[in-house]
Amino acid sequence: MTAAASAHEELRVFLDANILSSASLKPHTSFDRFWQMRGLMLLTSPYAADEVRRNCFHPAQGEKFEILLLRMHLVSDAPGGYLPAGVSLPAKDAPILSAAIHAGADFLITGDRHHFGRWMNRPIQTHLAVLMIQEPAAFLDEHLDRL
Repeated sequence: MTAAASAHEELRVFLDANILSSASLKPHTSFDRFWQMRGLMLLTSPYAADEVRRNCFHPAQGEKFEILLLRMHLVSDAPGGYLPAGVSLPAKDAPILSAAIHAGADFLITGDRHHFGRWMNRPIQTHLAVLMIQEPAAFLDEHLDRL
């Protein structure tokens, strides 16, 4: 399956910690659409989940995060921090991309344009498939047919 998969195929979508934190901030956010879309397998890693938990400062945010997490697939952190040739990231971000690749994600959704911006909207060939890194608005706009 590739990032160009049709609306009838399931997309494996890895959500970065910053997306999960934003989705957890309020009872209703635009990020809730990820959990409303058809044909998405939402993924994250223990590394990302732990980052969200460390940054939840209000009990309601922590509660919403745990509810959202129950509706996702928790994938392993990638052994050895695998990154494709030519891709470099800060030590705190490499585990996110590694886990998305290791899980066979079609998309990595992140709001971190500072560190991931260079690779956004450019297909990255991995050992399993093609991965596309996108900001949430771009992904949601491109996949409105899944709502």
